[in-house]
Parts: sequence; C-alpha cells; structure tokens
Amino acid sequence: MSEGRVPHRGMFVDGDYHRRNDTFRVTDPSTGRPVAVVTSAGPDGVDTALDAAVAAQSEWAAIDPIERGRILRQVARELKRHVDELAELATRAIGRPLGQSKGLVDSAIDYVDYYAGMTDKVEGESLPVGQTNQAFTRREPIGVSAQIVPWNAPVLLTFRGVAPALAAGNAVVVKPSPFAPRVILTLAEIASEAGLPDGLFNVVPGRVETSQALTTDDRVDQLTFTGSVSTGQLVGKTAIDRVVPTVLELGGKSPAVVFEDAPLDDAVDGAMQAMTMINGQVCFATTRVFVHEDVYDEFTRRYVDAVDALELGAGIDDPDLGPVISEDALAEIDQYVQAAIDDGATVLTGGRPADREGTFYEPTIIEGADDDAAISCEEVFGPVISLYEFADEKEAIRRANDTDYGLYATVWTNTLDRAHRVANGIEAGSVMVNQYAGSRPQTPFGGYNKSGLGREKGMQAVDHYTELKTINVEIGSVEE
Repeated sequence: MSEGRVPHRGMFVDGDYHRRNDTFRVTDPSTGRPVAVVTSAGPDGVDTALDAAVAAQSEWAAIDPIERGRILRQVARELKRHVDELAELATRAIGRPLGQSKGLVDSAIDYVDYYAGMTDKVEGESLPVGQTNQAFTRREPIGVSAQIVPWNAPVLLTFRGVAPALAAGNAVVVKPSPFAPRVILTLAEIASEAGLPDGLFNVVPGRVETSQALTTDDRVDQLTFTGSVSTGQLVGKTAIDRVVPTVLELGGKSPAVVFEDAPLDDAVDGAMQAMTMINGQVCFATTRVFVHEDVYDEFTRRYVDAVDALELGAGIDDPDLGPVISEDALAEIDQYVQAAIDDGATVLTGGRPADREGTFYEPTIIEGADDDAAISCEEVFGPVISLYEFADEKEAIRRANDTDYGLYATVWTNTLDRAHRVANGIEAGSVMVNQYAGSRPQTPFGGYNKSGLGREKGMQAVDHYTELKTINVEIGSVEE
C-alpha cells in the first residue's frame, strides 16, 4: 500500500482533528507495510492541546458528579458499538492477534463503566478534633493530567488512566506511542461523538519532542506514564523538578512458582499466556518460571509440546502468536537469547527469528540460565520464557524475589496455607494464585522497586487525580 492511500490522521484536540505538516508513518509489523500517516503534534500542538484542556477542565469539574457519570456511561455504550473497529486498528498497528485485541477492548470499556459509577463517590471524611471544631476532608480535581501511553495495549492502558481522571473532574492530554497512535485518536473521537465535552480528552501523537513539551509544561498538574524504567526515570525526574504528582508503571521480570501439587494443566496454560499474550510483550509477563524438582520434567515436556504447536501469523488472521513490534525489538530479543546460549543455557524450542515476512520471533523456552544472567534479570519483552528448577518453598521465594522489579507473580499450588505463605513472601504488587490474569478494574495495580510508583485501577487510582483538602471550622460551644 502506498503512503498516498493510507489514512492520514491529525492530532485530536478540542473535539476535532487538526493536521500539521510534520507527520510520521505507522507500519504493520506483520508485513512492514504502512497502515497510517499521523500528524506529529510537536511543541506547538501540545500548546494548543493544553490550552483546550485548561479551558474545559473547570467547567467539567463544576458539573454535578452524577451527570459526569451519565456522560461517561454514554461513552462506554458508544465504545461498545466500535469494538471490532478498535480491535482491528490496534492489531494492524502492533500485530497482536485479533481475538486478543477484541478482548482487551472489551476490558477497556469495563474501566469506563467502572469509573462512571465512581463519579459521585469521590468522598472525604469527617475527622474527630474536639467539641469546638468541625474538621473534614474533601477531594478536589487535580486539573490537567498528561498521560504517556505505550503501544502494547493502547486501548486498555489509555482508559486505565483517562477514565479515573475524567471521573474525578479533570481534563486529559494523552501522548500515544508512535507505534500505535491511530486507535487512541479514534478513542477520543468516539468519546466526543458520545457527548464528552470538547477539550477534555485530547491526543497529541509524536515522538520525543512531543513528550518533552507535554511533561515540562507548567499547565500540566499531574503525570501518568507507562513504559520502560529508563524513560520512566526521566519522567519522574521531570515531575520532581516541577513538583507535580506522578504515577509510573514500569517494567517487570515476573516469576511464576509451580509447586509439586500444582494444577499442572492450569500452570502450563498460565505459562502459555505469558508466552502469547500480546506476543510476549507485556510488562507483567511471568517470564521466569520456577518449577518444583518433582514435577519439573513433566511440566517441561507439556510446555514444550504446547509451544511447539503454536501457530504464527499476521495478527489480523488471529493466530496463536503474532510478530514483535519492530526490527529493533526483534534484534534485541535475539541478542538476549544468543547471550544466554553463549553462557551455557539450553534452548528447548525456538531460539531465533522466524524465517518469514515480518518481525516474528520463534516462541522460545530456555533452561539452565543462571539467576544472574541478563536473560534472567532484564526485561526481554518478547515470546521468551526461562525455566528454573527449585527444591523447596524457601528457595522458591528467595529466587522469585531476586530481581530489581516487583510488578506481578503467579503461584500454582493446591495447598491453601502454602499459597498464602508464598503470596505473602513474594515482593510484588500483584500475586495471582492458580490463575494467570486475574486483574480487574477494581483491583489496584502497580509495582514494588523499579516496577513503578503508585497504584492504578480501583478506588486508589482516584487518589492520583485529586487533591486532598482539609477544612477545619471553629464552631464554638453550645451555651448552657
């Protein structure tokens, strides 16, 4: 497809698209062919978007919270009518299997519904301070939230931050990844068509200069970032310099711990989800799988057989596994694998780029890597899983915690007290027992250590998008 025939989308600001001369291409990693040409907002576009957000926010904050909820529910209903369209846009941009894209769009709509129901429940509390004073707290909108959203789950991760921010009475400016801007532009367009007032949900595509202009602007009152540790550290330093609240959801090197009494079919299925969900490109993927020595051989046999049966293909064809996001990502994944092999690890299946069009990496299982090897310590971000054998509970917990991260973990056992002990012992923001993906809109999500700051989802997310004010009134005493 020639560039002249692909859709051209401007930035979405104040309820409408705005084109600029500076553009970039978005390509399908399954084929390398262009799927969109998108305006790069740059500093001038960011300035326009922030003007619109500031102008719209105070009126939105003044609306009756029940009415804000009604509007957000209308947005959710309108999004529901566009699930197939949004799923295809995401899949064309990032190569994720189409069925996964549909499921994640549905989940994203759940976020909008959930926070629509929270608009009139952003509450303060009464504080006991004595008979002559009346003290209470209230939560007030923080203002304008700038949100930098990654490419791997663009719809879900957009609304994970945008929905609570809007529910609390704020305006939002979203900067999408250059790999997947079009679907997020479409989200803002749909929200506008559903009745969300102009200026509340603005989208400024672009590259580094767009992000820098957004995060350093004094009109931004709060920052939300999801992405790599290195970039998150830069965003965090900017937030510290400006003294604005920040939510950082960064990387992970998550463990799965499979005990000898685990439901083995379920544990293998969990490891398969870690391999195939978004083609292995998920921050919380359990890429370190620790298996008890009594069932290690059986688990490994089943896992290798299941992985060998995976079908690779273009995301739009809804295969088991699609491509990774780019040529650079493909090369980086292969570097990790080859370094592990050089250091003595064994590849049980896969272990190289697939011999086909597009940026595909063969689904790969590795065993025998040292705990301090790069592949054991660093986020590979691809369909590569490492297996490790352990002897007892204490060893499993110690090795699971031997990481700079702490985002997620899974524990597989049918012993109830062990499940609780191990879940309590693992240092991670979320621990799933006998399930892989148990997170919901109402369950807080975030990490320990270098996996980030703050918690998204649940009631806790609203804390990031509000300021807490304490009011203390001298009321005197009743005269007798």
